[in-house]
Amino acid sequence: MKYDIEIVDRIGGGDSFSAGFIYGCVVKKSYEAAVRYGNAFSALKHTNPGDFNWATLAEVEGLLKGKSLRVAR
Repeated sequence: MKYDIEIVDRIGGGDSFSAGFIYGCVVKKSYEAAVRYGNAFSALKHTNPGDFNWATLAEVEGLLKGKSLRVAR
């Protein structure tokens, strides 16, 4: 899946991918899910400043379902 994002900070994107990948392997028990969660976690991380990913699991799963990365109010 391709995400159209505005990169705020690249630091921590790889770590976030790894966290999402591990989550997909352990919880979803699927390598396909692992890659999808890794990509989504990393994409969301790039939209936040600093090296910590503040994205919630609900935000990641919403992104995987096709929701926008834009702020929803």
